[in-house]
Amino acid sequence: MRKIFMIALTISILIGGSLYFQNQSSYSEYVSMQENKTISKELITVDNNPKDVKTENENPGNEEPPEDATLDDERTFEDIALDKRLDADRKSNERTYREEGRTGSSIRPTIEIPTLSIDDYIGIYKTVDAYMRENSDRFPEPADNGTRGSTSDPRIQNILYAEEKSGIIAGFEDENLVAWAVKKLDGAYTNLLLGRTSAGEDWQVLSEGDVYQLRKEISDGN
Repeated sequence: MRKIFMIALTISILIGGSLYFQNQSSYSEYVSMQENKTISKELITVDNNPKDVKTENENPGNEEPPEDATLDDERTFEDIALDKRLDADRKSNERTYREEGRTGSSIRPTIEIPTLSIDDYIGIYKTVDAYMRENSDRFPEPADNGTRGSTSDPRIQNILYAEEKSGIIAGFEDENLVAWAVKKLDGAYTNLLLGRTSAGEDWQVLSEGDVYQLRKEISDGN
């Protein structure tokens, strides 16, 4: 009887010990899982709120100007952008003339431009040719039609064909004014401002310069 009791007690101890260690293991796993959850939440918080990282919209309105954009008393950022576009357009036009014998511009006027007749073109080129020959130290000879023609600069067009004209173009009708872009020997372009008293009369060079020079001259009236 005593032997049976000892066997039963031993079995009970073994079963109890097994259950104890199983519970301890489960508890440890539970604690570990909770710790992992806490760590995961911290990582998620860090990922969703990174430090020292700026978003695209964090500083709106503070865009830096282009590195090569330099303002002065005459040029705005819009002027700089248009000058670059005109330069690219002129180079493309020169290449098209060399390869295909035609000219054109991708820059469209922003104001109504008077239509020129064949006789108008003949008179304009006659005046432009004479001016270039008189200033052969600055202009190529013979002239290249791929590097000269009616200006495509909308700023000059807007000055010439404004309803109210001032300075050296005051009193001229739209059809009696034109600006001709011409490439100089140094590779830069200039504009010849031509005018005439009325249709059929000879064209005269009123002034020469880039848009900034012409803008100042016309606005000052000198």
